[in-house]
Amino acid sequence: MPRDPSRPLAVMHIPKTSGVALIGGLLQAVRPNRVVSGFDLCLFGSFDGFATLAPETLRTIYRNSAEVPQGADALAGHMACATLAAAYPTAQLVTFLREPRVRLLSHWVYWRSRTPDKLGPWGAWAAVALTARDPLERFLQRPDVAAQTDNIALRMLLWPHPAIPPGDFIAPEQDAALLAAARARLHGFAFADVIENPALTAALSAWCGADIAYPLVNETPAVPDLARADLERQLTPAATDLLHARTRLDAALWAALAARHAPGAAAARLAEGVFARGVARFTRLLAGG
Repeated sequence: MPRDPSRPLAVMHIPKTSGVALIGGLLQAVRPNRVVSGFDLCLFGSFDGFATLAPETLRTIYRNSAEVPQGADALAGHMACATLAAAYPTAQLVTFLREPRVRLLSHWVYWRSRTPDKLGPWGAWAAVALTARDPLERFLQRPDVAAQTDNIALRMLLWPHPAIPPGDFIAPEQDAALLAAARARLHGFAFADVIENPALTAALSAWCGADIAYPLVNETPAVPDLARADLERQLTPAATDLLHARTRLDAALWAALAARHAPGAAAARLAEGVFARGVARFTRLLAGG
């Protein structure tokens, strides 16, 4: 579905998918007059401490689609598909997926790199982010962060959904129905790709009709002294099993897109190579490199 400049552009930004860089390049190319960004409630799970957030932070969080500012020609934020579509019904939807195990490890390392002083404006949410100081195995067992760790791409595609608990993990018996619904929803996007596709920037440039830059920005920093860890020891057999469980549905969505857009490499082989490189990088970050 080619880019239609007469319609708003809406990017569903899944955390830790290189979205800041890709969205920045995309917006620089299409040059919208007004951009709306922010969060909806899909990633907050059962969190209810919004009154503790600083006013400037709270202003970026929309409780429902009616609160999303109107009059923009581009939206880009950590908002679910349903919020974007309800706020801007004529918008063309765009999203990017990342190999899910690498995305989840990146999320854990990024949160682990955060310090309490930098999280001050987030009030009680700071305690949620700081749960990443837990060992990986324990972190992946926490239902209070399931909205951020448990098949996050599928959650953002389908939220709100009665089979997706906001404060718990998705039950395996719901997998088939949820995966079918997520695939159908993703099929309706004007542009969707995996960030590991070597031809991603070329494809995105062709879609929007302008050259896209893909700068290296918002990269996860090295982890401070008190939060450093040995990733090899963190990746216990139990933690590895949990990593697969928390990404099992997103992995199917990613593999389907990878097979469609990067046919030169088998999706499974591509995933393993990406995972190995990700583990090597996060090992360095967790060691302070």
